[in-house]
Amino acid sequence: MKGLCLGVPTPADYPTFLRAVDEILPAAGCNTLVLLIRYQFAFSRHPEVATANPLTREQAAEIAALCRRRGIRLIPKMNLLGHQSGKERGTEDGLLKARPEFDETPDLDSVRYCRSLCPRHPEVKPVVCDLMDDMIEAFAADGFHVGCDEVFEIGHCPRCQGTPNAVLFADWINTLHQHLVGRRGVEMFMWSDRLLDGQATGYGEWEASMNNTAAAVDKVPRDIVCCDWHYGERPDYPSVPYFTGKGFRTVVCPWREVKATRALVEFAATVRSDKVLGVLQTSWCNSGKVCRALLGETADGDASAAQVAESFRIVAASPAWRRA
Repeated sequence: MKGLCLGVPTPADYPTFLRAVDEILPAAGCNTLVLLIRYQFAFSRHPEVATANPLTREQAAEIAALCRRRGIRLIPKMNLLGHQSGKERGTEDGLLKARPEFDETPDLDSVRYCRSLCPRHPEVKPVVCDLMDDMIEAFAADGFHVGCDEVFEIGHCPRCQGTPNAVLFADWINTLHQHLVGRRGVEMFMWSDRLLDGQATGYGEWEASMNNTAAAVDKVPRDIVCCDWHYGERPDYPSVPYFTGKGFRTVVCPWREVKATRALVEFAATVRSDKVLGVLQTSWCNSGKVCRALLGETADGDASAAQVAESFRIVAASPAWRRA
């Protein structure tokens, strides 16, 4: 797997997005596009959760058809636990804005980082499954990325209090897995930071968990693909052999720091396991600017977009990647 994670483009950037997918990704040997949708999609089920400038179903079909022609697997992605808002009240994203009762921390005006869905609200599962089904069908997808990274708010509401965070997290992951893999027959991808112990690995509270979710690693199915993201340069990345040793297929995921990208990819190449599937380049900035940078055009002064493009070129050209 050699992949790129891109956000939904604005309407003005949509032609540039298509051109980058058509011209740059195949030339780079990229065989996977993870499309970060959040709620920027014209859902037929629960249309009230869609955010501004949603991707239309016709555009979804056009992107999917282009990817098939170019030999690129398209995997839709949503944030299905954390990342439901900014830090402050009033910044709720699509689902919490439409259904505030799904908030894990309804009594807090400000949270540690971002709000989470309550995994034990009795109505959250059917709504989330409807949204996943909408995108699987619109993109004719055979894989789905459920997000679930950086979950700081968990175990707070009356439904969840008293249950260990590892159990809450594992139960939710298993709920998503039962629907995606068990019912829909599609492959499940997730960010795997909450399955790591931040203290034991030395990764800390961002790239791993410091709120007791890590034990969930032994409570979830082994056919989930772990997307192991790390954005800083280190001498080693112990999570890669940890996940493969646990039996998980693993994809390493760099961001914009060129030295860190090279270090992560080269370390992954030393892990002699057929469970290291490859690399997924992430891009947490405007997708239109990233696409222009990939096409060799100006990134409109966006240093992050230019760095992502450079990191992606390193991934595409790396001999270490080919060994991995």
